[in-house]
Amino acid sequence: MLKLSSYRPMTAIGAILFLLATPAFAQTVGGGSEQLYQWNGGSDLDSFGESVSTAGDVNGDGFPDVIVGAWAADPGGLADAGSAYAYSGADGSLLYQWDGAAAGDNFGYSVSGAGDVNGDGFADVIVGAWAADPGGFSQAGSAYVYSGANGSLLYQWDGTAMNEAFGISVSDAGEVNGDGFADVIVGSYWASPGGLALAGSAYVYSGASGSLLHQWDGAATFDRFGVSVSSAGDVNSDGAADLIVGAHTADPGGLSSAGSAYVYSGANGLLLYQWNGGAADDLFGFSVSDAGDVNADGFADVIVSGYAADPGGLNVAGSAYVYSGANGSLLHQWDGEAEDDLFGYSVSGAGDVNGDGFSDVIISAYVASPGMQMNAGSAYLYSGADGVLLYQWDGSAAFDFNGVSVSAAGDIDGDGFADVIVGANGADPGGLNAAGSVYVYSFHPYLLANTSTIPAAAGAVLDLTLDFPDSAAFQDYITLMSITGTGPIFFGVGIPLSIDSFLLDSATGVYPFAITSNLHGTLDASGNASASITFPAGVFNFAIGRTFWLAAVSLPTGLLPTHSSVVVATEIVP
Repeated sequence: MLKLSSYRPMTAIGAILFLLATPAFAQTVGGGSEQLYQWNGGSDLDSFGESVSTAGDVNGDGFPDVIVGAWAADPGGLADAGSAYAYSGADGSLLYQWDGAAAGDNFGYSVSGAGDVNGDGFADVIVGAWAADPGGFSQAGSAYVYSGANGSLLYQWDGTAMNEAFGISVSDAGEVNGDGFADVIVGSYWASPGGLALAGSAYVYSGASGSLLHQWDGAATFDRFGVSVSSAGDVNSDGAADLIVGAHTADPGGLSSAGSAYVYSGANGLLLYQWNGGAADDLFGFSVSDAGDVNADGFADVIVSGYAADPGGLNVAGSAYVYSGANGSLLHQWDGEAEDDLFGYSVSGAGDVNGDGFSDVIISAYVASPGMQMNAGSAYLYSGADGVLLYQWDGSAAFDFNGVSVSAAGDIDGDGFADVIVGANGADPGGLNAAGSVYVYSFHPYLLANTSTIPAAAGAVLDLTLDFPDSAAFQDYITLMSITGTGPIFFGVGIPLSIDSFLLDSATGVYPFAITSNLHGTLDASGNASASITFPAGVFNFAIGRTFWLAAVSLPTGLLPTHSSVVVATEIVP
């Protein structure tokens, strides 16, 4: 191996040998998070944040906006009529408030961006009120689409029989029929199609005309098909958006309430995929979402949860699964860490939060108890590329139920990285009991690479961009390397690398590369730096098939690191 440099920039990093005795841990390592916005419910028991979603750009200012539901709000004194609020992504201001029309409507139990349904250039939104009584039918339910341009009602669809719970779930559907207008999907999980009690139904409506485009029904009594609905993206690459529907109490293979999830073609309504829970009472399909393209193969992927699954024998710890849109195979599985976490209660694609070109996902465990705070709740951000945990946000107090809802936010702050939304409907802002809160977070990876593969035959340059927070200005930095994995280890901060000789060498500025630039040095006034590694043609043929991992740390001279980047994986290919 070629080795250059005897640079030893910091005594503390030189002391990294003590890491051999440091235990690994399961907390978030690498990168950082910034809270961009917090909005709060206005009264006790509003349950603000029960549902959250990106709204798209409703006001045409170039920034994505946010919609929040508070199903238990009492607008005008109407108990549990419910409300929904659209907030500006540019400055956090309230753009619109819509309210349920009658007590007990539970308006806002489900909310979503709708896309531009009327072609006016502004994103619109959809709100569900599953307990509304249209036409006098008790809890038949309703769903409403509102204009992003002026807040006016564009469409209302209603359940047609009592206790259908139409609107229990709502979502944009993408553009399913090729007419250039965004469409929407609504779930009605208590519907009884064909006389099958509580089999459930899901409906796709045209954004252009409001007409029904597709209806799918549960196959058996008590399937509760439609408990969750979402656009799936274009999973089969036919140019039309596809849809995913959950039926969390379906009994596939005779497994009671194992649950199922179904992907349907937007073009013709045909079933493309069905996945099932692996055990009775998994409640697989309770939450479903598009996941974006997590493996960068050009096909949209999907995420499904079974929040009552028992991974590793942990009762109701919960699990979440990402499936390939290209072939239906399982790409990732994540599991809850403790019994009764209900991991997967809410799942969503997150967009590309770390700038690696792969879509990431966000998953909640809203009754988890981080830091011994009972039911404070947690939300977890995972890499679509390799499944590693990128960040974890925890509720700040017991019974916050942080993560009762999670969603992608789009790039709210315009930094080039996707942001996320987390609802905590049990939070007590300003002492208001369970008024609820919603948070928008930005994730900062601190380290970006221009490629994840190096062709050994042709050679290449691996360019690294270090972008630490302003608080790290003029600190020292060093790029660390491992060839055995992502650890993590703890050294002042969590570092997502495994201990090996390459890590120990790189900690003292010694690397197995002949040509490097600025792998260690001093950050500029903005906490930034650039570095590179050159791989000459043919020199690294011996390493074909090997992966090495890089992470950068910043630290005041002679002290322990204060920040660590995410890990960047690079594979040597032919």
